[in-house]
Formats: sequence, C-alpha cells, structure tokens
Amino acid sequence: MEFLIEKWFNKKISLERIEKYCQQLRIERRGLSEDITSENIRVSCVQRQIHPVNSIERYIDMLCGFVDQAAKNNSRLIIFPEYNFFDLFGLIPGFSFLNQILNKKAIKAQNREKDREEESHLKENSHFLTTVFKGVAKPIEAGIKRIISLLAKEYGIYIYTGSYILKEKEEIYNAGSLFGPDGNLIGTQKKMHLTNFEIKIGIERGNKMEAYSLPFGKVVCPICMDATYFETFRIAREMVADMVILPIANLEEYSIWKALRGIWPRVQESYLYGLKSSLNGWIAGMHFTGKAGIFAPLSMTEKKDGILSLSPSYGENHLVTANINLKKLYEAREKAEYQEDKNAEFEEKYIERTYSLN
Repeated sequence: MEFLIEKWFNKKISLERIEKYCQQLRIERRGLSEDITSENIRVSCVQRQIHPVNSIERYIDMLCGFVDQAAKNNSRLIIFPEYNFFDLFGLIPGFSFLNQILNKKAIKAQNREKDREEESHLKENSHFLTTVFKGVAKPIEAGIKRIISLLAKEYGIYIYTGSYILKEKEEIYNAGSLFGPDGNLIGTQKKMHLTNFEIKIGIERGNKMEAYSLPFGKVVCPICMDATYFETFRIAREMVADMVILPIANLEEYSIWKALRGIWPRVQESYLYGLKSSLNGWIAGMHFTGKAGIFAPLSMTEKKDGILSLSPSYGENHLVTANINLKKLYEAREKAEYQEDKNAEFEEKYIERTYSLN
C-alpha cells in the first residue's frame, strides 16, 4: 500500500509538472531593496484552512496567493504553517469520500464530549495515517521544496515551507525548510517535541536545533510543540537568535488559555521575536485550530500586551504582517530587570535529572 501511494504521488507531483506550471504563472519579481536596516524588517505569517485539492496546480495557486500578498506588503519573509501538505491528501483516489466519513465520525464523537471516544477514534485513524505519511513523504517533500524554491526566487523573498514529512531510510520526521530569495535551501529543522498523536503514527523526534543567519537577523525554526518548553527558547537565545519561526497545527479545539502555553510566554521569557503561522480545519477526522501572530516582549508593543499582529479569528484564512526592529529588541534586553537571571547550581541538577539518558 505504501509503495502504491508513493508511486501515485510521484506521478501527480512530478517536478516537471511543477516547473511547467510555475513558468506559466509569469510572476512579476519584487526584489528586496538594498537599503534594509535592522530597524524596519517586515515579516508575514500565514493562517489558512485545509482544503483538499485535486491537482498540484491548485495547491501551487494557494501557496502563490499568500506569497503574492506578502510580497505586495513588502515582507522580507513569509512563514507557512505546520503540516502544510495536508491539502495534497486530496490527490488520493477516493479520499474525498473517506475524508467526509472520518470527519463526520470525529464530529459526532466530539459532540458527545467524551474524551475516551475521541481517543479511540484517533487510534482507529493512526494506522491509515501512518501508511499514508510514509507513502507520500518523499514525493511531497520534493514537490514542496521545488515549489517554494521557485516562488522564493520569483518573488525575491525568504519563504519557510511550513512542515512536511521527512523520510530518512525507514524513519519519518516532522520537518520544515527555509529558502532564500535566490531559491536556494538555507536549512531544514526537525520537530524535537512530539504530540501523543505523532508518536502513535510513528514520527521520530529531532534532537538538534540549528540557527540561520539572514541579512536581517538570526533565526531558529522549531515546530509547534517545541514552544511548549522554555528550554527551546533559552537555547535559541544562547545561539544568539533574534527571531523564532514557529509553524503550528494544534490538534484540539481552540482555547485562548491553551494557546497561551506556547509562543507568547516564551517570547516574554527569552526576549526574542516570535513569528507563528497556523493551519486550521478538518482533515481525516482531525480538527486543527490556532491563530497566526507576531509577538514581541511586552515593553516593545503599543498596548503592552506582547502582540504586534494577531489574526482576528481561528477559523478563516489570514495573513498577519508586522515590522520588527532589532535595535529596539536589543535595547529592551538591556533594560530587562530579571531577564536572563540564572541559578547555575539548580539548573545543572535540574537538567541532569530531567534529561539524563541513563
């Protein structure tokens, strides 16, 4: 089954087909100006609903629409969300009918408000999703990277792919890649902290975080659950990062309190900019929610709420855009009374007991 899925997707997402269609788009390149400064960097984060597509061309149209809007907003960087490939499940023969059945079943279980039944439902889907993930991994990775490379070069901006399934030998990872305006790959980051759902379907975790130096600052690209833990952002600061790119797809009903366990408090603790994109909607019996947003330390925002830009809802498509100012960020760090307080003796014992592999 896995082999057949991979063979089908190789046919439906051929690089030749992608390149041919992107050439037909005749994109007007909007190159980055040469006068960029650290005090005025424009960035955009995507919030979008899942819409299964019946062709790779429709998927490219969707991505291109967001990139075009970001370019018109003069953004240097656009960030797509976690599991940015789910729409491509629509290429599987008969998926539309199966998707309707799985979604209806999940909604029915959700309406009963019984966690036990929802867990049972996800367990039923896990084998199906494991097979699909492994089958689509290589063709979708190659396809998404090629699409994003072409769009980044044509529009002349930096693009984060959102996450996809990375297959190495027989292991699969949740990973995302950053491309530059020359169309070249800058780097790929694997998700380090997994959800229970990801563990059930056999996703492996990454164990290292990379930092990438761009002309307008240094970035790291952890994924979703990675922001639940303060250590991720502490490490980012020690890597001299300025911004954290965080794609999310929260498999839960939206709650502002659940949302607050992620990037917003991490930004306040670490004095880094936080750039969050979000995937929303139903797919294969799973419901994803979340808001895209751009965050900064409280003292740097107009309303002292830590928010530079935030989606007005968690259900529709939005592109949130804001200017970030590294000079102000560095000044805020210097003025922060308690920022970077450390108890070396406690931390040494804590880290040893918590993370020891022995």
